[in-house]
Amino acid sequence: MAPKCNACGRFLAAIEAVTCPKCTATSHRACVGIPPSAQVDSSWLCPECRARMPRANADSTPVRRAVGMQMHSMDVSDLEDQLNTTALDTTVELQTVQELSLDIRTFRENMKRASEECKVWKAEMAELRSFMTSIGDRVTQLEERIGIVESQMSSQRADEGAIKSLETTVSQLKRDLNERDQELLLNDVDIAGIPEEEGESVQHLVLACAAKLGVSLDERDIVGCRRVGLNRQPTEAEPRPRAITVRLARRSTRDQVLKAARVRRSLTTEGLGLRSSPRPMYVNERLTRENRQLFNQARELARKTGWRFVWTREGRVYARQEHGGPAMRIRCEEDVRRVFGGKTV
Repeated sequence: MAPKCNACGRFLAAIEAVTCPKCTATSHRACVGIPPSAQVDSSWLCPECRARMPRANADSTPVRRAVGMQMHSMDVSDLEDQLNTTALDTTVELQTVQELSLDIRTFRENMKRASEECKVWKAEMAELRSFMTSIGDRVTQLEERIGIVESQMSSQRADEGAIKSLETTVSQLKRDLNERDQELLLNDVDIAGIPEEEGESVQHLVLACAAKLGVSLDERDIVGCRRVGLNRQPTEAEPRPRAITVRLARRSTRDQVLKAARVRRSLTTEGLGLRSSPRPMYVNERLTRENRQLFNQARELARKTGWRFVWTREGRVYARQEHGGPAMRIRCEEDVRRVFGGKTV
């Protein structure tokens, strides 16, 4: 471990050190007033050792002279050494105080920024807690309604009209639950088409994809990211890569990513640092399982029946037959059959 200077307390290198032969204390040359290229005399002592040396006063002197006479009797070289040492100590202490003041100022600024970030984080957590409480209340109400419907179904007669009415109610409740589940995914996006590789970092791939889209993201914007779906089968020659699901901290960030993805339709994996050849990739909003199935059915039927547009917005599925036509909302399979003329996939 490198030694510390006896004068200023900092670490020093061997090339700039000078050692006192009496107390073996090591100091910077500059701290004890020795030029860098000067030769150190063997009789040289550090300021502390010189200060502890006894004065040359005779013990037989009955009365000490006045201060003015003592100043004349003192050795001029000793007086100069003491003055130089005092000035040097004062300079070192002043430098130490200035450095400590700068460190304290920097620490206060860092604490101020950290306090501001904590305030923002607390506000966001309070908003999220309120939202989750509201969702929990809605789910509780839906569960109560489902319980009521189930109890009514068990107590009523199994006539066709009553069963149909109950089935309609249950379907409506399922749609309501699906919409609540979709609301919980409004901060999520899906990235499909990125090949899987051994030892990959999913978060690094997400950040690289965002940079390719022209969106500035950092690790604090990502709540979580992972690959979802069935694991790859080793028997498949070229298995389909699993999609990457990303949950972002803010909905505005998710909207920014989706907007950039809509502009760049021909997005590929080139530039993501993958070993495989570039291939197309797609960035879409994340859907629940029911909405994803409805979207796939609607897209397949649109291809067969000549409908030109099928899309999603805020987790909802829409279809339009041509430019300027009305947008049809698709909530369930009955809507799929109604919109596309009773056809099924």
